[in-house]
Amino acid sequence: MKLYTLLFIGRKKMKVGLFYLFETLGVKTPGQAYREAVEEAVYGEELGFEAVCPAEHHFSAHYGIMPDVLDFLSWVSARTKKIRLWPMVVVSPLNETIRLAERVAMLDQFSEGRVVFSVGSGYRSYEFEPFGLSIKDNWKIMREQIEFCVKCWTDGKVDYEGQFVKIKGVEIQPKPLQKPHPPVFITTARDDQIIWAAEHNFCVIPAAGFSPYELSHVFELYDKVAQENGFEKAKYRIFFKWIYVDKSDKRARELAENFFMKTVMAFFYGGEHLYKHLAKKIMETWPEDRRHEIKENEPITFETLCGNPNYTPLAWGDPKRVIDTLSVCKETGANFFIGGFNMGAMDTAEVKNSMKLFMEKVIPYL
Repeated sequence: MKLYTLLFIGRKKMKVGLFYLFETLGVKTPGQAYREAVEEAVYGEELGFEAVCPAEHHFSAHYGIMPDVLDFLSWVSARTKKIRLWPMVVVSPLNETIRLAERVAMLDQFSEGRVVFSVGSGYRSYEFEPFGLSIKDNWKIMREQIEFCVKCWTDGKVDYEGQFVKIKGVEIQPKPLQKPHPPVFITTARDDQIIWAAEHNFCVIPAAGFSPYELSHVFELYDKVAQENGFEKAKYRIFFKWIYVDKSDKRARELAENFFMKTVMAFFYGGEHLYKHLAKKIMETWPEDRRHEIKENEPITFETLCGNPNYTPLAWGDPKRVIDTLSVCKETGANFFIGGFNMGAMDTAEVKNSMKLFMEKVIPYL
């Protein structure tokens, strides 16, 4: 492995966010998972983390026990002063549209302008059915909700007539503190969503953002469309990985494999089609001269998932190994890393140790 120390001297330091899935896995109670995440966010602010990024999910006993990220972020807001409140994501179709606009604006007010309106369309059909919704309409609903929210945050009384969102004469109060409105981000792996976001000057988080080839594809597509529509290139170039850093490379491997594989197995329940879609996207953007051969019926193991730095969703190891792993994505122009430090119901002391070591020994070189 090469260490890219000299390459990054003098460059602007990469910003970092804390991602939370809220897995209990029969090990923690929901309350314990929430409290530990808040304490880790407070500690993260002390260490210099830029954002806390909780994921919304519904109806699971162990995976993603977080039905309301805005409620969680209000708790974080009360305990912090600077860290950005950045959902990853609000599943907007599962939220009533007017209330979503109101609650985001209210949170932006009492957090003194720290909210990022970061949304996604959802990917688990069992989360939609109890709400009486079909997942096939999820992206259409999301687009209309974004348009409505931005309009009612910046205008007075608003009429909106969409296919799914139909609202007459509404003026919400309060308006957000940030002007003209909180930044808008969409997490997606679909080219049509990337194009739509760029056309409207909204930002994108690549859902398959652990592959450098997919990152390059997203960044290049977004910049091309944004400039064609009179907007600037993407300011935020974001990528995601689960992560565990330890002074001992051997110990890092043992703990990372244990907790990451728990997360992966929990993810597969109800999330298989997203996994297949992400894998397809990664392969579509893989250079022909570096074609990765996937064996038929290859078992899903730690090695098959994490053995290749060009598509691993996990950065693990001592600081040197983690620097090398993340540098692969850094070279695409990525400037914002969202890390899943808390994975597989890991003990919070281990999470905090990993966070501290990352900020002390890894981020200075990124």
